[in-house]
Amino acid sequence: MRKFSGNSQWNRRGGFTLVEIMIVVVIIGILAALAIPRFRTASLKSKISEAKVVLKHIYEAAQAYYSQYGTYPSTAPWGIFWFFNNASTKNTDWQVPPGLKVDRPSGYPRFTYVMCHARDPHTGKTVAFQIFAWGWGPDSWDASVRKVNDLWIDEQGEIHGGTIMK
Repeated sequence: MRKFSGNSQWNRRGGFTLVEIMIVVVIIGILAALAIPRFRTASLKSKISEAKVVLKHIYEAAQAYYSQYGTYPSTAPWGIFWFFNNASTKNTDWQVPPGLKVDRPSGYPRFTYVMCHARDPHTGKTVAFQIFAWGWGPDSWDASVRKVNDLWIDEQGEIHGGTIMK
């Protein structure tokens, strides 16, 4: 049986030195400092894309309704606004105006979706029609979307907003 002395080559190389461990920790810290902000930005962009898809679905359903009935769906309970959901808390509530067929987004919606149309008081015709996705202030349980400017889709189906505020 062979004994190893305290100053042999084997005992000195049996583990990592403090300097080696510190170098590894610094490298991991640098990588994390580069990767985490990029991940957060990519995650936020995917949430914005999801909101754009939901806006487009609501828009297409509203246009189908308009084609069939010659008017946009009623926003009666709340005046000129119809709130599909309230994303200020984590919930899956989804309320669709009567006659409109829009599936609820999967999971917990991060934006509050609102349909708005204003009518000419003399003719009763819709003069402005938009659908919004609000993420600011108390309108979202997901704090990351509070940095996103409101998204909206106009009567022509063009989506606006959705930029990330610094």
